[in-house]
Amino acid sequence: MNKKNLLASIRVGHRVAEDEKNELANYFIKTSQWNKLSNGEIDVIYGAKGTGKSALYSLLTNNTDDFKSRSILLTPAENPLGASAFQELIDNDSCSESDLTYIWKLYILQLIAAKLRETGTANSVSSKLIEALETAGLLPKSFTLGALFSRAINYIRSFGEKDPTDIEWTLSLDPMSGAPSATRKASYGPSDIRAKLSSVPVNDLLNFANEGLSAEKLSIWLLFDRLDVSFSSSPELEKSALRALFRVYADLKPYTHIKAKIFVRKDIWERITEGGFREASHVIKTDTIEWDRDGLLNLVISRLLNNQSLLDYLQVTKSDVISDISKQELIIKRIFPDKVDTGKNPDAFDWIISRVQDGTKKTAPREVIHMLECLLASQIKKIEQGKPEPDAEILFDRTVFKESLSSVSEVRYRQTLCAEYPNLKNYTELLKNEKAEQKLDTLTRIWSIEPEKALSVADQLVAAGFFEARNDKNQPTYWVPFLYRDALDLIQGKAV
Repeated sequence: MNKKNLLASIRVGHRVAEDEKNELANYFIKTSQWNKLSNGEIDVIYGAKGTGKSALYSLLTNNTDDFKSRSILLTPAENPLGASAFQELIDNDSCSESDLTYIWKLYILQLIAAKLRETGTANSVSSKLIEALETAGLLPKSFTLGALFSRAINYIRSFGEKDPTDIEWTLSLDPMSGAPSATRKASYGPSDIRAKLSSVPVNDLLNFANEGLSAEKLSIWLLFDRLDVSFSSSPELEKSALRALFRVYADLKPYTHIKAKIFVRKDIWERITEGGFREASHVIKTDTIEWDRDGLLNLVISRLLNNQSLLDYLQVTKSDVISDISKQELIIKRIFPDKVDTGKNPDAFDWIISRVQDGTKKTAPREVIHMLECLLASQIKKIEQGKPEPDAEILFDRTVFKESLSSVSEVRYRQTLCAEYPNLKNYTELLKNEKAEQKLDTLTRIWSIEPEKALSVADQLVAAGFFEARNDKNQPTYWVPFLYRDALDLIQGKAV
């Protein structure tokens, strides 16, 4: 096989986990972090964007049958793709944090009852919960997650209605049997909304659901992912909704058969706890996804060696290489050039890691995978244009690295930074064709704003990872990492 055909046969997956759900198992190495998650030792997984939170989530949902054999029912609480299940809340974010706590608990009850009904594992206890939710119109025979969440919102909002002609269904517990039931009554005038809301026995119903699961020796894990996407359009709603969700997480602790597994970006957690959050002390079963050089090397090799054509070309076996870091280093040296830039510069792999890290000095797998995709496409294109194949065993010529970085830079800047921080885009766009390292006075001039405002914007860009804050002779400077330079045609050097 010539190198063009070999390169064309190589697949390295997708940089977005949701797009490669079916292939993830082929790449994934079961690390200690995965073992702790699957064993129930971790409930909350932190990580920066692109570090692999959704990959872990997808691997959980891909192993539904394995967990079921351990008497654990996995239940996604959010759509992995497409519109958020919480869209109605996003469209009308008038709910208070207290209301949101009731909504989350009611939604969790709906998910539990739906899963028990779907799997046919409801017993005499949980069947009463299912019947009560069905009667109250909270659990239709067929539904989407968005429709379920909307019903939970509307049920809670109904307590604020003052129309005397309103008819409402109320969930309650029978005082004699303790079983949940739904009753229909007419509302004939305004009342104390808080008092009415507090009468909804969500905690008792959760206890009832827990007893039903316990009787069947079952547990249920509710999986919350994509929270950064779900509420990104409204920072205030994001803060209220996620603080309420973590309050509910803490309230679920007594119910040993009901667990929430929450995948959340570290910066979002820091935002919602800013200024104090008492429930944060209850969030202790956590872990943070972090990547070092060896982890990224292992990720790259795992994806590359998932291609039989490359295994044949290199005459190696995947299991043999994956178990030995020195052999992984050797594979990189065989297919990558020694260096991208001559002189005292890093080797090709370390060049990639340094070029796709952001201002926090973190390199996310998403950008590394994207870089691999671009390297493959760029090298194939060069050979198709009649350029010579790389020498010896090398598959990638030095020139394709910088071209690929330009593509990664553009996507990262447009689709991630600008999408997540639209309020900062006007300032970053004004830096086009400027120097890559700026001082406060040069930023004040470029942005045409007061120094105090420039400092505030610069600090926000540091937090977003666009700037790396540095010091030059006790003067703060702001350095743009290589990841964003090509997208804005920035020039190496310091502004004066």
